[in-house]
Amino acid sequence: MNRAAPDCQRSILVVDDDASIREALSDLLGDEGYRVTTATNGAEALTLLRRPELLRPCVILLDLMMPVMNGQEFYAEQQRDPALARIPIVVISADGNIALKAAAFGGEFLPKPVRLETVLGVLGRLCN
Repeated sequence: MNRAAPDCQRSILVVDDDASIREALSDLLGDEGYRVTTATNGAEALTLLRRPELLRPCVILLDLMMPVMNGQEFYAEQQRDPALARIPIVVISADGNIALKAAAFGGEFLPKPVRLETVLGVLGRLCN
């Protein structure tokens, strides 16, 4: 399993096309002391990750089904970039085959609707 880089300082990237999910996760995780950046699709996430001023996240919470660039396409591009390839992915999806699909991303997944306690447990393991 990939571990977070020591300089990530509890920074999270949430990638989901659903505005209510992005906002809820951002607010809840921000209240827990995480620095949260959000993106609406994989292409936007890659653009953000390649900005030098963005603190490298300790984990990416990634939806699978999104327009423009979906989760699988994002992951393929992330793995091609040595500067981004080691950032752990946690798949968040309502897909009925989430466990099988998440195996390609390292096996970490959270089924929608996500529970805050579950998210915090995963983040506590990957970001601390």
